[in-house]
Amino acid sequence: MEVKDFQNKIIEFISDWDKKRGVKQNKQSAFIHLIEEIGELAREYVNIESRKNRYSKKELENAIADVFMWVVKLANIHGIDIEKVVLKIIEEEQKLL
Repeated sequence: MEVKDFQNKIIEFISDWDKKRGVKQNKQSAFIHLIEEIGELAREYVNIESRKNRYSKKELENAIADVFMWVVKLANIHGIDIEKVVLKIIEEEQKLL
């Protein structure tokens, strides 16, 4: 699967999920969801270090995936093609290596 196809699949999934819940996402709500997911990821990092009995690898994996999906959703709202932008950054940075 190409990155663009993957990005579209994520957008389709989130759109279907939002329809089911009766939610219409905008820039602000998508950003808030992203921050919520980052908070869940942060909680798992705290659990790894300080509350080992509460740590869950599955929750860590889910939090990372959720952060990724909301980054994709936010990029889509702003009309950003993630593959294009990331490849451009890599190309520019490789010139500096």
